[in-house]
Amino acid sequence: MNVRTLVLCLFWPCAASAQGFAGLGTDAEGFAVPQPAPQFDFPADHAAHPDYRIEWWYLTANLTGPDGTPYGLQWTLFRSALAPQAGDGWTAPQLWMGHAAVTTPEDHYVTERLARGGIGQAGAAEDEAWIDNWRLAGDWTGAMTLQADAEDFAYRLDMDATGPLVFQGEGGYSVKSAAGQASYYYSQPFLEVAGELMIAGESIPVTGTAWIDREWSSQPLAEDQTGWDWFSLSFDTGDKMMGFLLRQTDGTAYTHGDRHA
Repeated sequence: MNVRTLVLCLFWPCAASAQGFAGLGTDAEGFAVPQPAPQFDFPADHAAHPDYRIEWWYLTANLTGPDGTPYGLQWTLFRSALAPQAGDGWTAPQLWMGHAAVTTPEDHYVTERLARGGIGQAGAAEDEAWIDNWRLAGDWTGAMTLQADAEDFAYRLDMDATGPLVFQGEGGYSVKSAAGQASYYYSQPFLEVAGELMIAGESIPVTGTAWIDREWSSQPLAEDQTGWDWFSLSFDTGDKMMGFLLRQTDGTAYTHGDRHA
């Protein structure tokens, strides 16, 4: 069986310690904390949750050019809170980072953006997540678009959802450690894609599939966890599977996986 594999490997800048990016393993005092048996509210929950410390909109795609060349694509928007409120202007405690990449059989193109919340430079609403002119927009169970650009590459994709949102863990409550750290987590893994890549000045029409992960929390790692490896699998049968491995300081790992038909 052929398996199209989307590998989501998130290595934070301070991965040697669970205190890394956004204090993923620190005390969540003052911030909201995910609770079991969540009741999601769509489309409102596609927007930002500023009372939680860390949140992301994470898209990966497997694409093919007209000559059969394979391409990989990634687009991510991260929100990190210094304090559990939204706010306006330059004093708003919300920080944003965008990351975009394209891979070819020979090269890896990558770029990123940084922004402050409260001034309109970045944010997320029910039907759109953005940083500067980068956009993920549309209906999560219908038509969506994606765009990003850099000096040496750009892309614009049109996407159509052919299946429902799926909830990871226990109904969207995703436990990350034996100590009970958790996040709210759902995905849209049923996206059919058509669009255009621009690489080194060349326009390349592409088609393929994409997967979006949505996750937010205030303490998704335990103090003895140092980082993780993420895998999202799309099988030829149409089944989907998500699995992760969270590395621990004693050399063991906390693992979990979910399958969706």
